[in-house]
Amino acid sequence: MKKRINQSIRIKLICSFLILSCIFALVNFFSYYTERTLLKRINALLTNNIKLKEYTSNVDNLVNSLEKYLVSRNFDMLREYLHYGQLIEATYPQLTIIEESIDNYLLLENIKNMSRFFLYEADKAVQAKRARNSEEYHQCFVEVVRYSVNIKWAIDRLIIKQLEENSRQYLQISNRLFYTQRLSLFLIISALIVGIVVAIWISFRLTDPLRKLAEAAEVVSTGDFSIEPLPVSTDDEIAVVTEAFNDMVASITRLFEEIKSQSNLEKRLKEQELQNLIMKNTLREAELHSLQSQINPHFLFNTLNAGVQLAIMEDAEKTSEFIDKVASLLRYSLRRIENPVTLREEANNVKTYFFILQTRYGPDRFKFSVNIQAEAAVCQIPLLTLQPLVENALIHGIENLESKGEIIVNAYCHEDRLLVEVFDNGQGMDEITLTRLQNNEKLPGHTTGLGLANVRERSRLFLGESCKMRIKSAPGKGTKITLDLPAVKEGGVGIEDLGC
Repeated sequence: MKKRINQSIRIKLICSFLILSCIFALVNFFSYYTERTLLKRINALLTNNIKLKEYTSNVDNLVNSLEKYLVSRNFDMLREYLHYGQLIEATYPQLTIIEESIDNYLLLENIKNMSRFFLYEADKAVQAKRARNSEEYHQCFVEVVRYSVNIKWAIDRLIIKQLEENSRQYLQISNRLFYTQRLSLFLIISALIVGIVVAIWISFRLTDPLRKLAEAAEVVSTGDFSIEPLPVSTDDEIAVVTEAFNDMVASITRLFEEIKSQSNLEKRLKEQELQNLIMKNTLREAELHSLQSQINPHFLFNTLNAGVQLAIMEDAEKTSEFIDKVASLLRYSLRRIENPVTLREEANNVKTYFFILQTRYGPDRFKFSVNIQAEAAVCQIPLLTLQPLVENALIHGIENLESKGEIIVNAYCHEDRLLVEVFDNGQGMDEITLTRLQNNEKLPGHTTGLGLANVRERSRLFLGESCKMRIKSAPGKGTKITLDLPAVKEGGVGIEDLGC
């Protein structure tokens, strides 16, 4: 039978702790609400500003694509222009303001109105271009640029005004937080003093029953669960603890059963960890397949078009050889990208690629050479590693040269590293373009899509984080790309020249 508890001690303890708890809860709730309000306002402002900046970026992109279309009448640029036009048309009605004021509202309405006229003038320019009315589309494009400048100015002004207003409110909320923190400190000190007083009183009031309970607990800690139930000699909360202790000793057997169940649970958790590892491997393979799918068909179209032209101008022999090389290149590129290849295989693929380029541009316009140490030729690298490097040298280096263009590929082993160098004597790059390339930004040009960033990422996935790519270039002095990889060898040593 449960012991009846005297209410006096419990009521005093409960009331004192409830009062302290309520005070703490109110202070903490106020502090939480204030911080939450501040954070919510800041998040809303930052989200709105990001949305406005993205809108500005879309306006710039539309102007750039429109200008390129008007200059070259490139249908890819037209599609890009239509894409950004749809984005802007769908976005500008949804633009909002965070700090509601007359000035901000007028700025927002001005942005929306200018956006409508901006899109209207852009469409007029496209129509005039299609009608070959150069004077009209030039005037329309000037209006488009003027509206874009005004839109960006209005958006910047709106962002600044919202930041100023939000800063003033932030200072007010910060002051309230400061006073709340001082109040919380005062309450903590008060609660500490009250707690010490209550602890001293309880120690004198409950020492004896607690001592007996501690002695019994020490016996149980040695593994002896055969002790007699403790007598309940008090009528306060200690009685509840004593009875709970007696129940605990009686339920030790059930606890052992729970331990066994926990052991089974740990076994299932290990099985789940194994499944997680399998899932990570699956995601890794998916990432590799995603990188493989980035091939741009523009290069394939150009090569096959060159084959058709050869078929018209010549008999079937050269055309047959050309198409065979194209088929070989396609067959190589469609191999499973998760399986590594040797550097020798990559070199042979580059030779095929060189043959196609020489067919397209003529045998005297460019000179290609590949020199690979035999020790390096048996090293394993990811599929399609050399071709993007050579293609980058061609498109961004020597394609604009009328003659005497040269691309040199060297590969050799140094200690436990494989070094692959691709050099061209082309026009080189300025510091801005070089920085963009080192930051993995895609440069314009009709490449296959497997650019330097793709090569760097696949090398990291196959061979680890120690893979490095160094780029040296200067205007008029050509470009040198060095790929520094771990030397994972298939077997075989010696020196071999694989030059074209």
